[in-house]
Amino acid sequence: MRKNRRSLAAAAVLLALSMVLAACGPKQSAPPASPGTEQQQGGSQTQTPPETQAPSGPKVGGELNLRLAQDPDNLNPILSSSAYGSAIYGLVYSSLFDFDVDWSPKPDLAERWETLDDGLTFRVYLRQGVKFHDGAELTSEDVVFTMKAIKHPDYTGPRAASLASIEDIVAVDKYTVDFKLSEPFAPIFTNINYGILQAKLFEGTEIGDLENHEVTWHPIGTGPYIFKEYVRGQYALLERNPNWFRSEEEGGAPFIQTIRMKVIPDDQTALAALENGELDVETPTPSEVQRLKTEYAGRLIPVEYERNGWGYMLLNTTQPPLDDVRVRQALTYALDRESIVQGALNGEAVVPPGPIPPVSWAFKDDLKTLAYDPAKAEQLLQEAGFTKGANGIYEKDGKPLKLRFYATEGSSLIEALATIARQNWLDVGIEVDVQFMDFNAMNQTKLQPGDYDISFQAFNLGLDPDSLYAIFHGSLAKPNAEGLVTSFNRMRYDNPEVNALLEAGRRESDPEKRKEIYGQAQQLIVNDAPVILIYSNLYTDFHTPRVKGIVNFPGAGATLDYLYKWYIEE
Repeated sequence: MRKNRRSLAAAAVLLALSMVLAACGPKQSAPPASPGTEQQQGGSQTQTPPETQAPSGPKVGGELNLRLAQDPDNLNPILSSSAYGSAIYGLVYSSLFDFDVDWSPKPDLAERWETLDDGLTFRVYLRQGVKFHDGAELTSEDVVFTMKAIKHPDYTGPRAASLASIEDIVAVDKYTVDFKLSEPFAPIFTNINYGILQAKLFEGTEIGDLENHEVTWHPIGTGPYIFKEYVRGQYALLERNPNWFRSEEEGGAPFIQTIRMKVIPDDQTALAALENGELDVETPTPSEVQRLKTEYAGRLIPVEYERNGWGYMLLNTTQPPLDDVRVRQALTYALDRESIVQGALNGEAVVPPGPIPPVSWAFKDDLKTLAYDPAKAEQLLQEAGFTKGANGIYEKDGKPLKLRFYATEGSSLIEALATIARQNWLDVGIEVDVQFMDFNAMNQTKLQPGDYDISFQAFNLGLDPDSLYAIFHGSLAKPNAEGLVTSFNRMRYDNPEVNALLEAGRRESDPEKRKEIYGQAQQLIVNDAPVILIYSNLYTDFHTPRVKGIVNFPGAGATLDYLYKWYIEE
């Protein structure tokens, strides 16, 4: 299952609950290509038919058991860089927009909206009478506070890039907010779609100290579920919000009374929990899919879909020898990604030609890729000044070519992937030391400080290609005063040509022109190799028959987005 689309995914991240991959995608919704245009999609999804509703209809009650593969980094919707956090806060907080199954925006906290001043003012009219879980009314001040916190110079979260084209956020009146733009901004729906914080709770708090605020771990939002408890390493508990602001026509209050998210890092433990009924929803590793379909036919219900994201390896572009593009390209050429897809993912994936996956409307399939070519890899290493030693390992200036590879612990998929990759690289004379870590520890001690060479991550882009800005724009590669890169550009990648194209993509409203712009950016990114794109998954979620009302989204699967429609039938 994926993170809630109402929280900004660009993150959003990976599937928030069911995958143990270290998802760190932006918490970003996935709106249409641009406002007012028809959504275009490539790729395909296989969806199970909608379940037949029980004659008695959905009833309030029951407990839903879900998985958290890791503990969250925090529960603040503007600070978290983990899908495990978004799985929780995405149900506790609401944002300005929701998105329908065709990915078109629809009201959430925003009742309606309009564009003024030749596209330079985006005005949002809030619902009136919306209450936070503590009884306080949501107003424009809360929206302004949330957005200005992200734009504040002391902001330490990963989402600043999404608001780069927004000059100011103004409360016109109690229920109206203007977003003042420096230029027309195509991905506006996506890039202002965060969980809205309650401003008064943060009075007197410095923006740079938000992560230490009590609300960061005890969230108070306006969403369909009320936060009750989080016990690190064990579970998070949410309860139904009977006073949620949605009308009956919009679905009303949720049906499921409580949601228990169990922290289960190990894939096999989670699979056993699904099989014995301790979990209600899970995404098993691809190697287990066919067995479950056969062995548990009728007892577990599959939901198949193509995910709009990818698993990839970050390469530290500022760390020698990876600051040399030839070495990064060599690593890419040396990697047999098709073997990884077949061996680690049982063929349940494709190797994406570029950083926009096949399911996206902006997918481009004619990119010139760095396909598997071990001889080419060795040629590039030699051009970079490396010579092969007697032990078969390349060296330079008396130092062997040995790289540090960090990945999230607990995943059999990642372990299999890392094993294949390590051997591929060793075959051409590159030694790689693979270490598995807790995601939060890895992020804080290795990725953000830049103390790594390679890291495996998973990322969910949403359907708007502006997600590439959050990952690859050079403005996000600069370390802060503490030497940390807290954005998603932890490769510290900076190419002025790519920057210009990503900026142009934000200004262009025509989807075909945008697709061409992002195609050019993709080709440059592929050539520069700041990341190695491994796969774009074909996923199968499984859920127990007691869970009804699940909605399958193109590119997202059985997500939590419409969990208020789910119900339990014992």
